[in-house]
Amino acid sequence: LGEVAEAFTDCQAVQARTVEKVAMQIRGVSLDLRGHLLRLGDEYKTMAVKMLAVEECTKLGGPDEHYDPAHFESRLMADFGEALGLNEALVQQAKLDEHAESRFERFEEGERRAAAEQRLRALFDVQALLKAFVAEVSAFGESTAKDSLPRVFIDWANDRMTHKHVIFDEETCTDVVVGDTLALAVMEVALLGRTWARASDKYRDESLCELFLAATDDAAKPKAAPEVAQGGAEFKKERLSRLVRRFLSPSVQVKAPSEAEKEDARLSPEEVTQVFIDHVPGVLDFLYRGQPGNLSLDFMVGAYQDGFQAFSGTEIHEHLLSSFRLVVHHGFDNKPAAAKHLCQIAEAFMDCQAVQARTVEKVSLQIRGVAMDFRGHLVQLIDEYKAMAVKILAVEECTKRGGPDAHHDPAHFESRLVADLGERLGLNEGIVKQGKLDEHAQARFRILQGAKLGKAEKRIHELFDMGALLKAFAAEAVTFGASTANDSLPRLFIDWASEHMSQKHLIFDEDTCSHVVVDDSLALAVLEVVFLGRPRAAVDERYRGELLSEVFVADAAVEVEAEAALSSAEAEALVANERSDEAVLILEVDCGSFWSPLTPDVLQKVAEAKKEGRKEVHFSSRGFKYLLDLVAMMQVNLATGKARSVRYGGSNDNHGDEDEDESDKSDD
Repeated sequence: LGEVAEAFTDCQAVQARTVEKVAMQIRGVSLDLRGHLLRLGDEYKTMAVKMLAVEECTKLGGPDEHYDPAHFESRLMADFGEALGLNEALVQQAKLDEHAESRFERFEEGERRAAAEQRLRALFDVQALLKAFVAEVSAFGESTAKDSLPRVFIDWANDRMTHKHVIFDEETCTDVVVGDTLALAVMEVALLGRTWARASDKYRDESLCELFLAATDDAAKPKAAPEVAQGGAEFKKERLSRLVRRFLSPSVQVKAPSEAEKEDARLSPEEVTQVFIDHVPGVLDFLYRGQPGNLSLDFMVGAYQDGFQAFSGTEIHEHLLSSFRLVVHHGFDNKPAAAKHLCQIAEAFMDCQAVQARTVEKVSLQIRGVAMDFRGHLVQLIDEYKAMAVKILAVEECTKRGGPDAHHDPAHFESRLVADLGERLGLNEGIVKQGKLDEHAQARFRILQGAKLGKAEKRIHELFDMGALLKAFAAEAVTFGASTANDSLPRLFIDWASEHMSQKHLIFDEDTCSHVVVDDSLALAVLEVVFLGRPRAAVDERYRGELLSEVFVADAAVEVEAEAALSSAEAEALVANERSDEAVLILEVDCGSFWSPLTPDVLQKVAEAKKEGRKEVHFSSRGFKYLLDLVAMMQVNLATGKARSVRYGGSNDNHGDEDEDESDKSDD
């Protein structure tokens, strides 16, 4: 009654949640160990939801009467309840909270939803959950109820543990004593079917792997890939595959950089020209896309003054403009690596603006010296190999379409892939934003969805070169020397090894212990520890005479995060691949020799118009104003009166060679 009375000092959403919880306790719903763990886990899920609700309301200017965390909590429960397995009854209540519905925008599919779900996972306190479980089972005594967690845990241990005595104190064997290590293993067995402890991990001198009996019922068995013989080719293949799945997921992603500080123009066109002439050999002969008379240098001077025309009016225009000026000023001031940076930029300006923008983003980040930890350096390295896989697929697809050529251009198909698969594969967040703004990609290549999207994702997984990545990491790590910068990968690797390796000397050469030496097997184990929490090496695999499984300090929190990320990515992929090709609205306009897809922002307006029962849509594109008649299925240029037919999702991918602005010239 005390709990209920306190709840009634708050809104009805809080009242209903509390009544549901207390009523369940009174009704004495019988639970097994797994049920108790789900109940305990749900408390910490709810806690994460409460914390995020407060954070979000604070961002909105609350908490106050309108921006009330209790109702934002309902919003989160209604939108994420099924995806995160929140208490079913509370989710049903949340969906009926009218205040949540009227005050807070729903979390639809997209970046906002993904960010909120990621934050909820980050707020879920696994360590606190383990300690809560330990505290509750340790409360076992003579008066403990038979259906309580402590009593049920002892019964479970009798059925599922080979050495039951390890859950009791060593002196009297009467008090339940469970450490965090055993608690984690118990939860793994109860919820995943087996413990993921290393073969060498022990608890009270007993091997953790041998403490538990294998699951006998299908529900308790782990949903994992079939076991393969340790040490064989298939075992190594599975290790690499697991890392690839982890890398190609939203949990391993280079985040978009913070907005670049505004960089004002301080050089004349002549000075900009001279900067490139001084630092880039032969730059006066660089041509834009090999077109005679179109000098790349002229485009670079223009970009310095006015930015990138393709991104004009978008959210990233000022960011790219300031980033480009930063690179040029870095060269003008003859700062370190100026020639290298300017050469990269000049070469990029021989290609389209999509390539130019990606290169400017990359080079400006290097100049700004964005600080990263060891994991951050690895994520950046991994991103380079993700980008390489995307580039290869773009060339493959354009070749299938009869290219590469001016229309079937791999650079723009790359934008198509980045825009459609960027979030699922955890591609560089800044580059994903650019990809979504590439109008040529939108006009020439249909959005990938359904089976085509799944096929493209699978191909990128195949093209991701793990072998090359391991060698690249090893090659960079061994460059450590006296002049190595403190924030570089080689330096940070040594710091990381000091904390995460039980035998740090193994990263140095045996003769002098002064040079870093890393081969593929150690590189693989390092990446596994960083991204999976522990090495997946065979029990008997050795490195320089030492068991690889015992060389590293395992990180249970990373293991839990990795398993959650892998499960989430696989589930999302299954759902996405089951969607039909008609899941996304596609409209195409007849440009004469080809059908060109309308851009996503126009499609959004069409969807809104259909929902509201409107028959016309007005929009602007590249300086022209249009009317889209959804009954007559015609697009009309309001300035020229030129009308073009519109159709739903055309039957082929041949969208022609002209750009959208070229087709509009004929409208005049």
